[in-house]
Amino acid sequence: MALEKLTLAQVTWINGIVPHSEQFDDFYFNTEGGLQEIEHTFIQPNRLTERFLECLSGQTFRMAETGFGSGLNFLAVASLWLAKSLEDCQLHFISFEKFPMSLADLQKAHQAYPPLLELSQILQNQYPLLMPGWHDIWLFAGRIRLTLWFGDVLKGLSECDASPGSRVDVWLLDGFTPDKNPDMWRLGLYKEMSRLSHAQTTFSTFTSAGDVRRGLQAAGFAVHKTSGYGKKREICFGHLAQQRPYHLKAPWFSRPEPIKTGTAIVVGAGLAGASVAYQLAEAGWKVTVLEESDSVASAASGNLAGTVHPLITADWNLRSQWYLQGFEATLRRLLPWLASEEIQGDLQGMVQLLVTETSLERVKDSLVRVGLPEALAVWLTTAEASEKIGGQVTVPGLFFPQGGWLNPPSVVKRCLQHKMITVLTSETVKCIEKVSSLDTDQAWSVVTQSKNQSQSWDADIVVVATGSLNRELNAQLGLPIRPVKGQVTHLEADQQDYPLKYPLTHSGYSSPCGNGRAVTGATFEAPSLSAELSIEGHVTNLENASKALPNWVNASAESLQGRIAFRPTTPDHLPIFGAVADKEWLQEAYLSQSHTHAVYRYKAQHYQKGLYVSNGHGPRGLMSVFLAAESILADLQGSALVQPLSLYHASHPARFTIRQWRSGKLSENS
Repeated sequence: MALEKLTLAQVTWINGIVPHSEQFDDFYFNTEGGLQEIEHTFIQPNRLTERFLECLSGQTFRMAETGFGSGLNFLAVASLWLAKSLEDCQLHFISFEKFPMSLADLQKAHQAYPPLLELSQILQNQYPLLMPGWHDIWLFAGRIRLTLWFGDVLKGLSECDASPGSRVDVWLLDGFTPDKNPDMWRLGLYKEMSRLSHAQTTFSTFTSAGDVRRGLQAAGFAVHKTSGYGKKREICFGHLAQQRPYHLKAPWFSRPEPIKTGTAIVVGAGLAGASVAYQLAEAGWKVTVLEESDSVASAASGNLAGTVHPLITADWNLRSQWYLQGFEATLRRLLPWLASEEIQGDLQGMVQLLVTETSLERVKDSLVRVGLPEALAVWLTTAEASEKIGGQVTVPGLFFPQGGWLNPPSVVKRCLQHKMITVLTSETVKCIEKVSSLDTDQAWSVVTQSKNQSQSWDADIVVVATGSLNRELNAQLGLPIRPVKGQVTHLEADQQDYPLKYPLTHSGYSSPCGNGRAVTGATFEAPSLSAELSIEGHVTNLENASKALPNWVNASAESLQGRIAFRPTTPDHLPIFGAVADKEWLQEAYLSQSHTHAVYRYKAQHYQKGLYVSNGHGPRGLMSVFLAAESILADLQGSALVQPLSLYHASHPARFTIRQWRSGKLSENS
């Protein structure tokens, strides 16, 4: 799904303090009594104070708002939540905004409300990149999750999951009035509200317009009127009185059944395995990590440096949306660890050199069609790129202010230090079996071979994160993972004419990696599976680097050291993670049936309960493994998705089989 170019709010300021929308010729809020109006219009009709007090330990309360604007409703609700709810409860506030404010306008708007100053500064510090789509912000150690959708509200609502753990408790219908913003106040809005609500869901809105009341009633809501605040004569509020049936648009990608927190086995101690192990441990799971090698981060996660940056495409397609979310998830997790020097790296900037005509045209198109904000990417002339890097470069590029480099082994080790994680090395997995005995609570058994001794490990769930080289296990799980060999070249300080000020990408990548050293590469040597370093590989890396950085390396290929790794790649260049489907059930319910039936005639997907994968992260693992871990935990807990549905479906382990079937490339009896 391609998203429209984002248009920022055009704000003028009346008397220097009152924000006025040029798009809608209306005021965002009244600076006199604005908080009292929120209390009267949204907090009281929905009984928020009482309901926050009633939240049980560990519960999530979910609210959705149309029209984020300056974030004033969110700040008022967040303040109430922090004052009235238990510390282990979570508020999930979802808001949709087609014309988001710039950070400068947001900051100025917040000045009118001194009581919310501390909260507003926290929001400002984590205000997301102004790019279309879904953005998650986690505040107050997870007590509040703010999900912002920048773009059309109906597109955003259609991307929301309606499984039981994702239903909305309260709707705040805000935004500008129906006569000034008719594109929002449509029947589709009320139908989506109904789809995403449950029997106790309530709503309130500042308008009592007849079309709004009738639209809500048609969607199953009971609507009541009461007096408005100030000059507003009446407002509306109500609840869902009649739940309407709806059908999944992609039942084969439906979510798995949640599982109670317990014990977990993670197979693989690279970035994919370590990140999911840490996510599970943080949520209270007791995790055992089984690693085939004699040390962690021994495969592709063992490189000295990896670059971290968004993926820029001309039309901001599904892959670029996916990796922006992955990039944001990585920053959420790793920036605190970098600040406390618990991991090695630097996320204060990275340069992408546009060494091919294709990459140059793609970026030029993106700057026009997508409108990249400077907080995400800044255009550099060749001279500006040279100044950034600290040496001559041959082409222009982009500078990513939040990009940089990380040392993957340090990230893996930091994840695995968690007190709820036990790491066992030299354990080769031979078999993963579902436990069928009635006298055990354990769901899965993993058989390993270690030093001529076979052992069995039991757990409630298993997450397989073995990378590319375990072909037998990948085939068993139906994962089309292809190993792609890559050789990187290590450079000592005296083998460089100057130190790189920033990491960069070109035909490959070149990056500092600490202590004056640098790494450059990597080769792309499919289908070779040789683990031997080669002079030819170093020559290729030096040639690619010299085309972009002609005066950087001063060493011969014969004098260099390096490392071989095998990237786990997928046919569509996106990772594979989530619950593993039941093959026999999938065959009977889908593959043996006609692919042309109406979607509602197919049942929801059936999974091997407790069996998950995280694989196929390829060369961008640092931008995908933490989002994958968050998604797996959300499925296990039955909580709201951490991605829009289109991106969740794009990562599904069964997607390749389903695509073949739906396109008619599989026979009905295959």
